[in-house]
Amino acid sequence: MFLGDLDEGELEIGQVSALINDILPAEEIMKNIISEYKASLSDLITGEEYHF
Repeated sequence: MFLGDLDEGELEIGQVSALINDILPAEEIMKNIISEYKASLSDLITGEEYHF
């Protein structure tokens, strides 16, 4: 989009949709986020490499 003008610009939406493989319940998404956070925090504390 060019300065908010839909006629003169390109509206970019949906590019990330190709990366969606599963539709998960909100509870599972939150559990995944918390698990990844805890693993990242542990890695920072121990100095280990990112292990996802």
